[in-house]
Amino acid sequence: MDLNHLPGGVSAKFLDDNTTYLGNQLEPVFGGDRCFGVLANMDFILISTYESDGKNPELILYKKR
Repeated sequence: MDLNHLPGGVSAKFLDDNTTYLGNQLEPVFGGDRCFGVLANMDFILISTYESDGKNPELILYKKR
């Protein structure tokens, strides 16, 4: 999984390639070209937006349990 860029130019990896997650992609309903991604497991929820093919991701929420 690619690194996510945080404010201040810091990059962080939120996901483990060897872990199973539940997730869904929500297409834009009111126009625009960015999708919403919702991903979770028993420890956290992550919500982000991104362009087609996962380009230019932007973290909206990352909350640990």
